[in-house]
Amino acid sequence: MIESERKFKLKFLPAGLASVKIKQAYLMLAEGKQLRVRITESDNELKSHICYKANVDGSITDKHEYEYQIPNDDALELFNTTNIRLNKIRYTTNYNGCHVDIDIYPNGMQIVEIETPENKNLTALPDYCGEELTGLREFSNIKIALSNAGMVS
Repeated sequence: MIESERKFKLKFLPAGLASVKIKQAYLMLAEGKQLRVRITESDNELKSHICYKANVDGSITDKHEYEYQIPNDDALELFNTTNIRLNKIRYTTNYNGCHVDIDIYPNGMQIVEIETPENKNLTALPDYCGEELTGLREFSNIKIALSNAGMVS
């Protein structure tokens, strides 16, 4: 599957969105490829996934993505094998047929990710989107996790 995503700074958090706590760790990083584990907590229920992503040649918005649910105990063991980790609070919504994730990090960084379906161009943005961050590595989850290495539990 190909994921097509653009990122923006968050101007304000829309009202009425439910939150999910996320713990994420990168197990392997290679040029343009990543393997990560993610543990989410919502309403005291844990869900865990493992995900492989690889850049699509020549694109800053598209990635091959394969994600699968795994047992929580396995996810926690994998999470504890690396110090390349991050925590965040995620709010999810939709806009014009696009999936939207709003991530709030402990350091105060706030990012909107808009995932567009295949063959759909994003012609208008929600009013809570600010400056575009697509392609800027300092706003990638990997960069955030690397800068936090060893500091996140």
